[in-house]
Amino acid sequence: MIVGMRFLLPTLALAAGLATAQTTLFQPTTVPAPLNGIWTLTHVTPQVKPDLNLAPVQLVIAGGQVRGGIGCGTYAGTIRAAHNRLSVQVAPLPPRPNERCLYAQPLAFHAALNASSGYLISSDTQQLVLFSKTTRLTFKRIGYVTPAKP
Repeated sequence: MIVGMRFLLPTLALAAGLATAQTTLFQPTTVPAPLNGIWTLTHVTPQVKPDLNLAPVQLVIAGGQVRGGIGCGTYAGTIRAAHNRLSVQVAPLPPRPNERCLYAQPLAFHAALNASSGYLISSDTQQLVLFSKTTRLTFKRIGYVTPAKP
């Protein structure tokens, strides 16, 4: 019994430490201030189907929230970021009852955004790159936002 406790206590302490480290890496309601803003997509590598060539794409980051639009479609979700790593979860929003919109469905852009695991921002905070193992999304800042205080 005592031998089992010797192995159990260090394991529990390690698990608690990892949970704390993960919590401090990603605060659920905040992102680094330079990420907050209104961004427009300028480039995708590799190109994600022709659907992004047809409509402008906008991304708005404010605190831990993400929203935006692709042509007539809109999307929303959450973002957590710290130390050039991030986690994004977005989904398209349904169109208004009397509206038909080709972009109001899950698209390759949503999948690329959700797969993003890292980011880089230029020193003048005017360029943002979100990247995963397969895709790079490059955005240009077109505005600023101030997140609401909780």
